[in-house]
Amino acid sequence: MVEKLGRKRTVPFMSGKLEIWAAGIIHAIGTVNFLFDNSFEPCVSVHDICDYFGTTQSSTSQKSKLIRDMFKMSHFGGEFATQVSQQHNPFNKLFSVNGFVVSANFFEEDK
Repeated sequence: MVEKLGRKRTVPFMSGKLEIWAAGIIHAIGTVNFLFDNSFEPCVSVHDICDYFGTTQSSTSQKSKLIRDMFKMSHFGGEFATQVSQQHNPFNKLFSVNGFVVSANFFEEDK
């Protein structure tokens, strides 16, 4: 992600504190990969990330939102999803038939 940010016309992390950008990157990737959800492993709190980088939660969250918007990041999608997130993606078994969204499980039940 740092490389992608560095290729922007105006490199975002050239202004502001690097610690906030680093925490924002971790937060952005963690958000789309359920890092803050206790039912997933690994799990860490936003507070722990902020403590590690010495940033505030509001600054970290703002940078995270900026990054997620910049790269159109969302849950279960894109290049920043972990293998576990990709494997557990509920949309993997959906496809379109004549304009209708159908679950692959629908066809498996006929067997």
